[in-house]
Amino acid sequence: MTWLGDQLSHIADDMPERDLATRALEIHQRRRRNFVALAAATVVVVTLLAATIGLRALPAEPRAAARPSAPPELTTLRVGVTPTVESAPVFVAMANDYFKEEGLTVEPAIVTGPAAALPQVESGRLDLALTDYLTAMRRNALHESVKVVASMYRAAPGSFAIVVDAKSKIRTAEDLKRKKVAVPNLMVLQTLTLEAVLKRAGLERQDVVQVETPFPEMLHALKSGQVDAAVLAEPFVTVGRESRRTRVLDDAMTGQFAGLHTAGLVASDSWIGENPRTLAAFQRALAKAQRLIASDPQQVRDAIPRYTRITKATTANLSFGSYPARLDHAELRRIADLGFAYGWFKSPVDLGKVIVKGG
Repeated sequence: MTWLGDQLSHIADDMPERDLATRALEIHQRRRRNFVALAAATVVVVTLLAATIGLRALPAEPRAAARPSAPPELTTLRVGVTPTVESAPVFVAMANDYFKEEGLTVEPAIVTGPAAALPQVESGRLDLALTDYLTAMRRNALHESVKVVASMYRAAPGSFAIVVDAKSKIRTAEDLKRKKVAVPNLMVLQTLTLEAVLKRAGLERQDVVQVETPFPEMLHALKSGQVDAAVLAEPFVTVGRESRRTRVLDDAMTGQFAGLHTAGLVASDSWIGENPRTLAAFQRALAKAQRLIASDPQQVRDAIPRYTRITKATTANLSFGSYPARLDHAELRRIADLGFAYGWFKSPVDLGKVIVKGG
């Protein structure tokens, strides 16, 4: 019985130790399971945080890319343009289907001059039209019926020039006294530049006879003697020079007119109020074309033959400025101040009444 007793005693002594070991093992396994679960949860939380932070860190989508929930009120627009380099962004946008992407079809209509388009905008025959800012300001001062809705062009040296026939005896601005000068319209930006040139020469506006002549007809008017000089715009400045038909008397875009923002697009107050989504869609497409031109100026040279009779070979030597995608209020103030200084306005221009809200 001694051996059996000893074995039973050993078994009795071992049992508590085995129970403790078993409990220790169970606790260890439970803690391991809890740790694994906690680690998994931590991974999920960290992943979610990282995703959230990553999304916030991504660059925001450009505002111009935002699209309204509803389509534009109109799908076809008639847009008045002049046959000058100022109108190029409209045709660049058309060529690259930027208007089409916005659900718009643009039908360009050539107008004879910057002032000729405004009555058509007010009457509804045109939805939008290109004009010079000075003309828009003067029209607004009289009727308060149109607003500038988009920027179009900033001039560079050579964009506008006062020219004479290559064989003319006129050599200086002083020689223009009592001469006929072709201008696109009366009392527009081009005639203000003429007035500035005359003033530097000691002459006044009334010392010359201004003859309204569309830009494409000015070269013929010079050649035939209908006028003695002309305020030409590109691409006709280059055409006259390369054909040796004209001689530049004075660069109109120098001095106080250097780098002037000359042209923008206008719409009537009533049209703007009735077609806000259409206007926004048009502005997005136009700005996209202007940004493309900024990176690839060849777009302008390619566009010119589409709406003028200028050959592609001639466009290689064109002088043109830039096409700002945003309205520059400081530059518009500069134009308004020039007009006031020359007596074209009775009081300083209130730009808030000229520029579309939010423009």
